[in-house]
Parts: sequence; structure tokens; C-alpha cells
Amino acid sequence: MKVKLFLISLLLGVTTLTLSAQETVAPQAGTKPVYKTTFERGTAADHWFLTLQGGVGAQFVGSNEEKPFGDRLQMSYSLSLGKYHTPSFATRLNLVGAQAHTYYKVGNEVRNYETSFVGAHYDFMFDIVNHFSRYNAKRVFHIIPFAGVGYNMKFNKAFEDLHHTAALDAGLQLQFRLGRRADLVVEAKAIYNNFNFNYTNDPKEKVWNPNAYNGLYGALTGGLNFRMGGVEWTEVVPMDYALINDLNSQISSLRAENAELSKRPVSCPECPELTAQTTTKEVMSDKTILFKFDSSRIDKNQMITLYNVSEYVKANNTPILVIGYTDTTGDANYNLGLSERRAKAVANALINDFGVSADMITTQWEGATDKLFDTKSWNRVVIIRSK
Repeated sequence: MKVKLFLISLLLGVTTLTLSAQETVAPQAGTKPVYKTTFERGTAADHWFLTLQGGVGAQFVGSNEEKPFGDRLQMSYSLSLGKYHTPSFATRLNLVGAQAHTYYKVGNEVRNYETSFVGAHYDFMFDIVNHFSRYNAKRVFHIIPFAGVGYNMKFNKAFEDLHHTAALDAGLQLQFRLGRRADLVVEAKAIYNNFNFNYTNDPKEKVWNPNAYNGLYGALTGGLNFRMGGVEWTEVVPMDYALINDLNSQISSLRAENAELSKRPVSCPECPELTAQTTTKEVMSDKTILFKFDSSRIDKNQMITLYNVSEYVKANNTPILVIGYTDTTGDANYNLGLSERRAKAVANALINDFGVSADMITTQWEGATDKLFDTKSWNRVVIIRSK
């Protein structure tokens, strides 16, 4: 008996010396502006957008100014398909079509040559608000200047006199959030293409007339922007601080238990053997499987926990309860479905990858919560406990 107590005390002493853990403070997501933060790029299908707009536009400079501004306004339309590469930088292909009547002066008379144009531009877009602010998927207002290069073709109403040229465009877009996948946009833009339709008194004669100019076009449009694929951005964390802190917490608990055990006397009087039979029930401490934002895929570094759970269940024939949760970001119904997918992913991994009988597993899903842990990201979790 004394030999056993001595060996236990020696083991506790060695364990106390070797288990030394410090709490690693996890950097909170969203504490730095976007330009100081690295984000996951997502899949090729994520962060796309489609923008539909309509409005008015007019030609500027030269004899166009002889005509009142309101009389020069004509309809303008655009369709854009683009992709955000970071929360603050995007590129898009912008297709535009508009009436762009050219006014020129002959004597005291201001004449109108009824021209229109179509064009395609490749634009570079910069979200000023996102770039200098902390990332917020629910931000209501964005200011987005843009500039690009393109190709334009202009023609008269009879589709004659086609003119082609390279073009430069620049402008400013204001974006107002309507929902997770839709925005209201208002956009002002200018297009420089230096198309010159120069005419004498007879519009059919193509001779030099310095009074006719239609190289600068401006438009004001509005419409709707639709986001496609994955919408939110996930910040890259160089280390899994949640996992580290969980392991450190377990080490700290073991140290506390060892400290209590070390207070027991080294030796004690011999006690008679008890004849009464006692029944003990094996209870597993709660285990946590952490998930990334808006994901139900189990990371590889969580597999060791599932392995330990499976070994415990098979060794003790003890049923377990698997409960899925999410943090409070997003829609409640969506979060309930996400917590279900997480719980079922863990259950399927235990069954298919680690050989646990399906009869030993009960799954539940609770949706969003902020009650489990103070750190928001830790609530993206599945908890496994003895049933």
C-alpha cells in the first residue's frame, strides 16, 4: 500500500513540473481596418455581383453647350458583372448603351445629329469605406470610386457612320445595403472617347467642322446590385487560438486536480477491504469541435478530439449526445440549419471515419447562441457529452 502511494506521489510531482500552460489571448476578429487584415479568398464562385442600372446622360463640351442641359438629356443603360477580390477591391465588366445626341452650330442655328453608342469597359473599383474601416458584413453605406478602359462604337439612328475607338471611363458609385444579397446603387460616370462627328451644313458630308464634338459623355444612373455566391468574408487567423486555449484550459484543469491530489497524506492507516459492491458510471467530460465562419466542414486539427471520443465510446459502451451551435451572426433560420449540418457532420464522422455505432449517437441542433463562450467565434461549435 505504501509503495503504491509513493509511486502516485512521484507521478503527480513529475506531472506538475511538466504541465505548464498559459492562456493564449486570441485576437478578436474585426478589430483592425480591412487594409491591415488578411481574408480568406473563398471559392471561385464566391463574391460575385451583378448590377442593373438605368438613368440619363448627355454630351458635353463644344457646341453641345449651346443646347440647354435639360434638353440634351437622353436615356442611358448599363449592365455590370464583377467580382470582389478583397472586401475593398473589385473588378467588373461594364456594358453600356445610350442615346448621345451631338449638337453642333451652323451659323446661328444649333443642329442635332441623333447619335447613340454602345461600349464595354473593364473597371477597377475601390471601396473607400470598407478599406479604412473594420470589416462589417452588414455595413449600410459604401463609397466606391472606379476607373477603367474600354471600347466604344457610336452610330446614328440609321446605324450608319459607325465609329470605333478606345475609351476611358471614371466615376463614383454610392451603395446602400437592402439585404444580405441586394443593394441600391446610384452612380455618376464620365466616358472620354474623342469621337468626332464633324459636319458642314449637309450632315451627310464628312468634312472638318470644329464646332461638332462628342468626345465627352456623362451619365447619372441608379439601380440594383445583386451579390452571388459566398457573401461574407472570413478573416485569416494564423493560429487556431480557440483550440490552443481549449487545450490549455484542459491542462489547467489537470494541474488543479493534481494540486488537490498532492494535498492528500503520503501514507494512511491500513483500512479493511470493503465488501460492499459499488457501481460507477463512466461520464465523459464535454468535448468541443470548433468550426470556421459559415462552415460545417470539420478541420483536420479537430480530428484528434473525435478520435478520443470514439475510443471512449467504444471502450465504455456509453451513448453520447452531439449538439450543434452557431454564433449570432445572420438569420435565425439559416443559423438553425447550419447548426444541424454541423451536428450531423460530427455524427457522420464518428460513424464513418471512427467506427462508432449510430445507435450510440443522438444529435441535436440549437441554432445561434452567445451563452456558451464569451468569445463569439467559440460559439461556432459542436459539443459532445455523455448522454
